[in-house]
Amino acid sequence: MHDGKLYITPRKEDVADMHYTGGGIISKAAFRYGYFEVTAQVTNDPGWHTSFWAMAGDGKTTFTDISRTEIDDFEIESPLKVSMGYLVWKNRQSMSSERCNAAFSPGFSTASGMHTYAVEWTETSLTYYLDRKKICQQTYLPTQGTHDRVNIWLTTIGAKQPIDASGTSPAVYSQVRYYVRDYYIDATEPGYAEYGKDWHDGPEPGFSSSLTRASCSGDATAMYVPSIVQSGSYNVQAWHVKNNPALRNGAGEAHILSKAGLSTKEIPADTATGWVDLGTYDFERGTTGSVTLAPKEGCLEANMVKFLRR
Repeated sequence: MHDGKLYITPRKEDVADMHYTGGGIISKAAFRYGYFEVTAQVTNDPGWHTSFWAMAGDGKTTFTDISRTEIDDFEIESPLKVSMGYLVWKNRQSMSSERCNAAFSPGFSTASGMHTYAVEWTETSLTYYLDRKKICQQTYLPTQGTHDRVNIWLTTIGAKQPIDASGTSPAVYSQVRYYVRDYYIDATEPGYAEYGKDWHDGPEPGFSSSLTRASCSGDATAMYVPSIVQSGSYNVQAWHVKNNPALRNGAGEAHILSKAGLSTKEIPADTATGWVDLGTYDFERGTTGSVTLAPKEGCLEANMVKFLRR
């Protein structure tokens, strides 16, 4: 790392029964939905796999029990071809893979200079860009695979024979960026807090098969506090799980604290499973706004709240 850039140089050297070494880094922070971008130049040495991608990991391996979503903004094994798409994982096994474009030809060598690569991930799709120009778009619904929070990975690893390492052609990365427009907070993430007694994992999955949390205590509340970067108007929605006889979750209410003050919306017990629109509100920058879910009768089953900028 120097001059504000990350250099990963493929080398021919024996380490742990391997004859070549590459490398990579992973972000400490994890993200869901937004615009991911990097400026990069790939190695010109043959046999190497250079990639800008996103996946839940632990900083040591991608093959963890929590890894379910993989988004490949670019995977390059030949400087003249770029592959982009997503994979769905479960229990460390790849369940499916869809390429938006498996062999896009940019018309130049990606090893000849720095270029900007990006992917925009929304609740329904992935859109890929090269040098700020749209390359392709693919559907990626919450029902096609669990939409996890993901870490950003920058890697260059040996991939296939013939392989070589000149020691003079590093992969170079700079200016990694993440832009957020909308805020999604589920019951396992920063910004979520539980109050009251007897909280436990819920009996049913929530949005995109994510964890729900439940309590039948009359004093139970679930609070969601977004860290707003841009003040403005946001549509607020909560994921509701329809009344479950085993849990006896009943009618609830949502208390929305916005710039205008406190508002309350009722959520009837027979509301269908899915997003419930709680209205549109103005929020200041920072963490002054919130949504608090509470039971009106029966139990409370909490999952996810989203804030969509208007």
